[in-house]
Amino acid sequence: MVQLAIYYGSWSGADLTSLDRSTFITALGTVATLVALFCSLSVAWILFVSQQSKGERLVAYDLMKSRLLEAQRGLLSLPQTEDRETCLSLAYELDKLDLSDLPQTDRGPEYAEYCDALDSGLDSDNAERRAFYLISSTHFGYIESLLNRIGLVAIQQLVTRLFIDTLAKGVALVGLSVLVLIASLLWYDERLKPTFVVASIFIAVGSALLLVEVWVDLRRYYDDNIDFIESSETEA
Repeated sequence: MVQLAIYYGSWSGADLTSLDRSTFITALGTVATLVALFCSLSVAWILFVSQQSKGERLVAYDLMKSRLLEAQRGLLSLPQTEDRETCLSLAYELDKLDLSDLPQTDRGPEYAEYCDALDSGLDSDNAERRAFYLISSTHFGYIESLLNRIGLVAIQQLVTRLFIDTLAKGVALVGLSVLVLIASLLWYDERLKPTFVVASIFIAVGSALLLVEVWVDLRRYYDDNIDFIESSETEA
């Protein structure tokens, strides 16, 4: 569209006669500087988000391990029963999970067996058995919430890829700006002036769209971290 506007300058009003080499280099250099500043800030932001997610993942995993150890010690102190062995089997299977194995959508047959035993135990007429499963559900419920937290953090780490893709676009625009600036220093003349203008407009429009994409990514990250607050649309 810019090329057509330049070609039909008498109709569109586009005039490149007053555009000299220094003005062109100054304008394109300003855009390239802004994009380069954005890239440097994006690197810091990506490092912050990735390190924060990694730290939350490690903290949740350590808490899960400590709660599993506490549950195992409590179960081993009880008399040997079928219900205790069911809970111990689940605790031992969860304890085998390394951080690299998480998150998992399939908790295994031990988890399904425990859920069935939990349903029957809570509906049991035996007060002692019902109290046992009430206590065990408290421990395993907290452990399950930690596993879910690890899964959510893993999703946040995947979302970080969006920021990296945005950064890659910014780096590509900076590289293209450098190439156009070097070319304009060597071959800027009246014949190639429209080509340089079209290339600079492409870089400028790409930079504007990149800023919009950054805003969308930041908005998505902000909304994901305040999911406990009802939005104004929901309240309406």
